[in-house]
Formats: sequence, structure tokens, C-alpha cells
Amino acid sequence: MPIDEIEVPGSSISFKVWKFQADSIAKTYQRLKKEGDTFDLATETPGFSDCDGNDRVIRGYYAAVIPFEVEHLVDGIMTKEAMKRIEHCEFLAVDGYLFTTGKAAPQKPLSHSLSLLTGYGVTLLEFEFHQLSQFHDRLSQLKSIVLTNPKDREIRRARLTGHIESYTEYNVIDPRNHGIDNVAGIVDSPLGPMTLTVSRRGGLRLGVRKGFILTLDCLQWIMQLILADKPPEHVQKRS
Repeated sequence: MPIDEIEVPGSSISFKVWKFQADSIAKTYQRLKKEGDTFDLATETPGFSDCDGNDRVIRGYYAAVIPFEVEHLVDGIMTKEAMKRIEHCEFLAVDGYLFTTGKAAPQKPLSHSLSLLTGYGVTLLEFEFHQLSQFHDRLSQLKSIVLTNPKDREIRRARLTGHIESYTEYNVIDPRNHGIDNVAGIVDSPLGPMTLTVSRRGGLRLGVRKGFILTLDCLQWIMQLILADKPPEHVQKRS
């Protein structure tokens, strides 16, 4: 499969989106191959594996040995046993963004490693209120929205689901002073309709048909849908 395509194994795929900057994607990939830490199970060194790249994208995996505890009975006494497991995440680094999917634990050290390789900080992207608000307006159908009120309000958090036209009409929120944590709905993407959920702290979840082939172009189109002042082509707003 081409480096810029992802086959979705189930009916959905989730990403975390990070701010990513590099002077050159191709040179960063070459530096990663020469200087990047390689995952080593024997020494439990976290690092990269199965990486590939070109002048547009770097794609690969980052793995780490993660400690955890298991509770079990020994002679009738509950005790904890320290154990370890390998966890990995997949990543795609493009101009402006790093997309990660998979286990959460390796994603932070991955961001540190890429920061060292590029010389720029890799930080989790947080969508702002106006970005989530304009994304909500660009959906062909809004399915759910999670809203937050100021701390002095009796209702601090509300989730609205169903057929929603204008969420500010409902009296559970202060229409002039509230936040948006999560928006989900249907978008008419270049690859066809999909359910897209956007979370304030850099979360994307795509609901698609099984066997769906997600392209890098489509991921970048989604970011433009959320962030750009002018919506991308193919967008059909709610009437």
C-alpha cells in the first residue's frame, strides 16, 4: 500500500493531531534514519520502527516498553505484581501536522524525539472555540455536541444529541459565554460521506465503512475543514 494511504481495519479510526514543523520533510526523514533512536527490546530503549518517507510525509511506528501492575491473590492476600508490555503508535508527519494513532503512552516520547530531530517543539494541537464553531457550521448534519458552561452555572457540562440545527436555542447553556469540547457530525468528504468527531484537545475520530482507504489528502482536507477561514471544496453546509 502507498505510504500516503491507510486502510481502516474496522469501522472507525482515531487520531491525535500535533503541531509539527520541519525545515524539510525529506531531510528530517534522512536525519531520522541516521540519528533517530531505534526501538530495542533487549535494552528497553523506546524508538522508531518500520519508518518510510519522501518529500511530503514521514510514516512509521514508535514503540516503548511500558510498566504496569496486575493485582492477584497470593495465599489469600491481594498483592500487586509489576509487569511490562510493548506498546506502539503509528504516526504520519507532514508539513504543519503530526497525526498519531494507536496506544497513548508512546506518543509523548515520540513528540520529544521528533522535537530533537527537527529543532522545533512538537506539541498537541488544541482547537479553539471559533474553529470548533465554524466546523459545526460546515457539517452537512450535526449529530452531537458537548458544551461547557462557566463554573458559576448550575449545569457545567451538557451533551446534546439528535437532530440539532442551532444548539444555542437550548436553555442548558449560556449562549454568550460557553465552551465547546466536542463536535460530531456527517461531512461530505472528497472520499464520500463520513462521520467526523473533533475534540478540543486535538482529537479526530473518523467513522467510515469497513475496508475504507484513507488518504493523506483527505486528512489534510479535514484539517482545512476545521481550521481554514474559507472552507475547502465539496463542503455542503446545513440549510
